[in-house]
Amino acid sequence: MTHIVKVMDGFSFMPREGQTLLEALESERVEIDYQCRQGFCGACQVELLAGEVEYEQEPVAFVPPGRILPCCCRTRSDITIEIPESQRKTG
Repeated sequence: MTHIVKVMDGFSFMPREGQTLLEALESERVEIDYQCRQGFCGACQVELLAGEVEYEQEPVAFVPPGRILPCCCRTRSDITIEIPESQRKTG
């Protein structure tokens, strides 16, 4: 089942089945910082404001409550995320 991803900037989209959240964001040209794509470094953390995600394998990186790692999670419901300014890629 496909879910809706809403980014706090007022942008929303439906990720393709099987995509990680990072892959889905990239396909919508929403660029965020990342390093490993496997949940080891935690560089891609974003805030999960509403909804649920799931990990195929629990990430190795520390993930504080209310945050998620888009590189290795998939949506489990409609979600709302906020990408911190420090996580956004520029230019």
